[in-house]
Amino acid sequence: MTVTRANIETILVQRCGALMSFAGMATTSAGKNASLNDPIGYALRQTGYTVGNVAIVADSDLTTLDVDDLDQILDVAEYRTLENVGGNLDDVDITNGPESERFSQLSTALEKRMTRLEQRITDLYGIASLPETGSVTFDFAEHDDSDIQT
Repeated sequence: MTVTRANIETILVQRCGALMSFAGMATTSAGKNASLNDPIGYALRQTGYTVGNVAIVADSDLTTLDVDDLDQILDVAEYRTLENVGGNLDDVDITNGPESERFSQLSTALEKRMTRLEQRITDLYGIASLPETGSVTFDFAEHDDSDIQT
């Protein structure tokens, strides 16, 4: 079975597409999605493969791929994609009178999903050195400072 870059992108977009869209990342799967270069290259390197160009993973980088490693590559690439999504989330919680939007809930859910995926990767493939993740929460309120006397 021949695996192409477009095959991997299709699966990653199926797994993470909604989150990628929310984070402003591309969700195409024609084999040239710039948002997925890093996750695919990272997964290949973590699984013992090399890439010719770290910035642009090509189909030729997948020619030596052992199909037995495919699930591991997909899971690790999904993890890195989610990590990149977290890095691109820049929306903060907004409260305006009685209305509020809690965008930090997405970051919290993302962290939980990544923790579960990291445990799965550790259990299935013995990779225990995935990078730590975290999030930034902007918990502040706007105040009307017009009544402050100077």
